[in-house]
Amino acid sequence: MVKAKTWYRMGYVFEAVLIAGGLWVLLQHPLHLFAGSWFIMLLGAALMALSVVFPVTLPSMLISLELVFTFYFVMTYDTATALWVNFFGELIGTLLLAHKSRKMAILTNPMLKVICLMAGYAVFSWMEPALLAHGMQYGADVVKLFTVGVVFFVFNHLIIHVNLFLRSRHFSLKTGLVAVMWESFIYLAVFPLAMLGDLLERNLGAYTLLLLAVPVAVVTSVLRTFNHLQWSNRVNYACIHLSTAKDLSTIYQKTFQIAQDLTDSPQALLLKMQPDGSYQGLDREGRIVAENIRHALLDQAVRERTVVSVAKARAEFRLFPELEMRSYILVPLVGKSEVFGIICMGKPNSFGYKSDHQKQLGFLANQVSIIMDRNHIYEELERAAITNQLTGLYNYQYFYDQLDLQFQQAKCKREDLCLIIFDIDYFKKYNDIYGHIVGDEVLRQVAMIAKSVCVQHGVMLARYGGEEFVAIGRITVAHAQELAEEVRRKIQDHQFVYQEHTVKNITISVGIAHLHEHDALSPNDLLEKADQSLYWGAKDMGRNRVAVYSSEFDQRLFVDALTGLHTIHYLRRKLRSLCENQTHFPMHFLLVDILGMRTINDQYGFEVGNRVLIDVSYLLKNTMRGDDLICRYMDDEFLVVVKGIPESDIGIISKRIHDAFAKTALSSVGQVSVDLTVVSMASSEEEPYLLERIDSARRSYTQEAAAAYFRDLK
Repeated sequence: MVKAKTWYRMGYVFEAVLIAGGLWVLLQHPLHLFAGSWFIMLLGAALMALSVVFPVTLPSMLISLELVFTFYFVMTYDTATALWVNFFGELIGTLLLAHKSRKMAILTNPMLKVICLMAGYAVFSWMEPALLAHGMQYGADVVKLFTVGVVFFVFNHLIIHVNLFLRSRHFSLKTGLVAVMWESFIYLAVFPLAMLGDLLERNLGAYTLLLLAVPVAVVTSVLRTFNHLQWSNRVNYACIHLSTAKDLSTIYQKTFQIAQDLTDSPQALLLKMQPDGSYQGLDREGRIVAENIRHALLDQAVRERTVVSVAKARAEFRLFPELEMRSYILVPLVGKSEVFGIICMGKPNSFGYKSDHQKQLGFLANQVSIIMDRNHIYEELERAAITNQLTGLYNYQYFYDQLDLQFQQAKCKREDLCLIIFDIDYFKKYNDIYGHIVGDEVLRQVAMIAKSVCVQHGVMLARYGGEEFVAIGRITVAHAQELAEEVRRKIQDHQFVYQEHTVKNITISVGIAHLHEHDALSPNDLLEKADQSLYWGAKDMGRNRVAVYSSEFDQRLFVDALTGLHTIHYLRRKLRSLCENQTHFPMHFLLVDILGMRTINDQYGFEVGNRVLIDVSYLLKNTMRGDDLICRYMDDEFLVVVKGIPESDIGIISKRIHDAFAKTALSSVGQVSVDLTVVSMASSEEEPYLLERIDSARRSYTQEAAAAYFRDLK
């Protein structure tokens, strides 16, 4: 395999041979000046140079209408004049563009043109005797034009693409065909104009060149405009297609393809910014090919939000030395507030990118950035719709959707499916002691720990409500126990610190249920079995432990052993059936919280505290209607479900509950006060978010209200 540097040296050798060959041709055809010829040569060279300075940019080459003047001289003047005028015209034009091209190209381009013309002359000289023998004087000029033109066309493209391949080790058949197509189209304008110039020259002389300059300028302008519009239309059509894509990888891949087609770049990478400010390099297929990329040019492209081109990179400043790219172009994809990435393209040859490339890529980057910015907003909205704001985990509704999907798939394929519920032990006590702000931080840190473990095991984690989290994954019971134990140990050993508060002894209880091993009949049944294992296998057995479902838990799940009320698990199961009856709406959920319960437990003991809970449950039963559903929600909280009552009547019901507690002295401690919060549901569409709303309502309990209560007691 030939090394890159060897290829590059071969390119230099090839160009040196071209230069030597061109000089030899010129020396073989010395220029003979005559009266007025200096003006013709000067004017012709100047017009050719101007045509060279304003070309049409194609992916791998530039084309212009200088050939009108080239073939005008071929038809009208002798071989030496045509060769030298074209040499000087190309040389002057290349010198004017010297800052945008390689130094060696200053001689290579003129000599290439001389050699291609000489090849055309050589072919025509072989045909000329036969033409003259048939008396085709003007016809011979036309044949000369087409012969030299066709040979020039073939030799020019052949030599250019061989040279490009040697210098860049890259050849695109598609790009080459596009270049041939464009130049063939230009020849349709060049030949007629050259023939017109030959006819006019007999009457106008040298001024014919000035007359030809007008259509050359017009056609060049039309071609440049057409090329720009063609490219803009392609970008617009691509952006219309991309506007329907929601996957960023699809957008990146399409943008890669367009950018590479435009520039004919053999190397291209997508650089994605990492949290530490470095960049990660991905190829068009999304594979990681480079890590920890840092460069001032990348920072400049993002900071200035502009396409950055490096015409000739020195070895010590190259982005990817192993790729030996000598010219770069960086296309930043930057939204209003997000850096999506940078498309980096490179060529092994210097001056591989032109100013038109920068303008067109800038247009592409702006369009794609707008699309990606919009998609980013949509992604954020979609993420917000399925995630819990406090913990960043998936929310209750998304969990239920995934539970239904995973349950059906695992059941059909007879695959493992485990559901794991995590619950923070005595969480309300921590809220009472430290406040809800610290409680929220505990929730966040627990979620972070649990998520880090679940991600390693390929398990999805969601916030289930309150202090509960739920995970679901295609794993065995043994695997689920291993995962749960790891989470439990990490949380038990974790030091929860927030500002000046240190919360100690945070533990969790965990319940596990398996689809097949525990004969779950439905997604809700699997969830209920995991709930049963959590409460009767873990919490009821002392907390801070992991329990797997057992059939003995079935009868204990839906009735609270202390108060005889329904449990929150019963409400979860019952809620969907309640929502199926439209007469139940609006449905109201009254959250009743006993104030000062912690003080009662501290002063009188837990037996008295339990007696208070029993008395409160009786009081609620006697106060509410017979068809109202009453549940024990948390340790000292109750939830009353009132169905089909206008919202205007809720104030009357709330007053009835407050009055009942104000008039009733409990046998154990006398009168107690309650805090009452109402959450209403107008339709079944709100059901997936109900428990989260109730949990949020619990946060409305203020420490000031509790402090006021204790002051009243004193």
